[in-house]
This record gives sequence, C-alpha cells and structure tokens, in this order.
Amino acid sequence: MLLVVVKSDSEEVMRRARRAVGGVELLPGLYLTWTPRERLAKAVEALKREIIKRWDAEGRGPTLEVAVLPLTEEQYRELRPMARAVIEEAAESLLAEMDRLLEAMRSDKRRGEGLLGWYRDVASRYQKLVDASMALDIEPTVMGRLREKWKEVSLEAGRLR
Repeated sequence: MLLVVVKSDSEEVMRRARRAVGGVELLPGLYLTWTPRERLAKAVEALKREIIKRWDAEGRGPTLEVAVLPLTEEQYRELRPMARAVIEEAAESLLAEMDRLLEAMRSDKRRGEGLLGWYRDVASRYQKLVDASMALDIEPTVMGRLREKWKEVSLEAGRLR
C-alpha cells in the first residue's frame, strides 16, 4: 500500500494526477493507493514531462509536487478507518444516484434520452468503488445494498437497449 501526496496550483494538474494515482482520496491531494509503484512512477513522470513542456513553451506553467510513501502494515491499519469513511460516503452517494437513474429509466418521458451514457458513467464509478473496497479489504455494510441496487439498474438498462 502506498500513501501519495500531490500538491499543485492547477486544478487540471490535480485532476490528471488523481487519475494517474488511482486509489482512494482520503483528503484533497492525499491518496491511499494499491497501484504498483512502477506504474505510478511512470504516470507521474509523464505528467511532469508535460508540465515541463508547458514551462518551456510559455515560460510559465503549473507546479507539481509528489511524494510517494510506502506504508507498513501498522501505518495502513491507522489509515484504514479514513479509507472506510471515504468508501462509505462514496457508496451512499452512488446509491442515491442509482435511485435517480432508475427513476429516470422507468419514466416514460426520459426513456433513452442520454440514459445509457449516464448508466455507463455510474457503471464506471461503481466498478472503481468495488475495486477499492476489495483492494483495501474494506466491506462497509452499504456495499451490500449498493450491489443489490446495481443489479436492478443493470436489468433496467438491459430493457432500454
């Protein structure tokens, strides 16, 4: 497990760093990740190269500071409650969004109007949340409800096609 600290004065750079790091964002710019260190290093180096190109071309650009800290088992145990809270909050939010999506899918007025795109977005976020839960060995009770709701949403999406 790695703890990654990212600092930048650019929201765009922070967004790209968030995608590169993966994992769970415990606080803004503070990530708990299971991404292999080599892959993480390559992604950060690619981001740094792009920033340097901007500085060379424009004479100015965003800043980026990254620290990657390997965690001991004891350190991970100390951070685990924070990760659990983040996963629970994200799961509750996604559960509410799935309810809204189901309602829209079942509504005669909105049938098919961009719902498959919304469904794909929800599917992606659902999979990332399940992956995080499994990788961190964290199974909040809300995950069971989320899985059941996902089955409903998937069945309804199948009817849309």
